[in-house]
Amino acid sequence: MNESMQVLEMIEAGEISAEEGVRRLEAITGETATSGALGSPSVTVPRPAMVEWLWQAVFWTGVALVAVGGLLVASVYAENIVAGWLVWGWIVFVLGVLAVSVGWWLQRAHWLSVRVRQPHAPNVLIALPLPLGPVAWVLRVVRPFVPQLEETGADEVILALRDEIKAGRPFVVEVDEGEGGEQVQVYFG
Repeated sequence: MNESMQVLEMIEAGEISAEEGVRRLEAITGETATSGALGSPSVTVPRPAMVEWLWQAVFWTGVALVAVGGLLVASVYAENIVAGWLVWGWIVFVLGVLAVSVGWWLQRAHWLSVRVRQPHAPNVLIALPLPLGPVAWVLRVVRPFVPQLEETGADEVILALRDEIKAGRPFVVEVDEGEGGEQVQVYFG
């Protein structure tokens, strides 16, 4: 058994922490943490176009709602229009502020995208924002109630993944079955 597998088994058994395992693997392979997943070069994969389109659509829809809500509220005060429009104006304005906030968050969020290319079937792309901090917190909270999570360090792995992504090193897994086969790409960053 090679040294890398021994280190990975030590991490799995809980004998060493994930950070210590990374240090040992770096020492074995002679690579720094700037390289990608275990020996592969650093990979830069752009976000799917759908992600860019989505956050911009939500953000600019929010800006439009803020403008419309502001105009409704201002027109009620300036032209003595029925006070019922004031309520609607504030509702539209608040919805606009919420949409702007969500759009801004979507632009800065870390996205998990799964892309499957099939030779004789439609391609599949799933992309969703996934906040790693809250996910790790939920795992930490439910750990006492789920026996299978009791001995795992799933929350620690998720937090380590979050730190790597914040440092500009996305998590990428690519599986290619060769000519005429399926291609699967999982990207988190």
